[in-house]
Amino acid sequence: MNNALTLQHFKQIHHIDEIIEIAHNSWWVYRRSIKANGSLSINPRVVFFGSSKEAAARWLEQQAAPAAY
Repeated sequence: MNNALTLQHFKQIHHIDEIIEIAHNSWWVYRRSIKANGSLSINPRVVFFGSSKEAAARWLEQQAAPAAY
């Protein structure tokens, strides 16, 4: 029974982020939610606008980092 308890320590994923180049110097981060049945939402939403791919990637890294208090 202890093996079943260890599975609860995994962090569940609630969304998927994707960096898309919309135009020259225009990079957007799209976020798609993961539904309860595991499928992705049909419509993504824009959560970040950047002027470079590096800026978008840096923003994603900041979102993934634990908050410092």
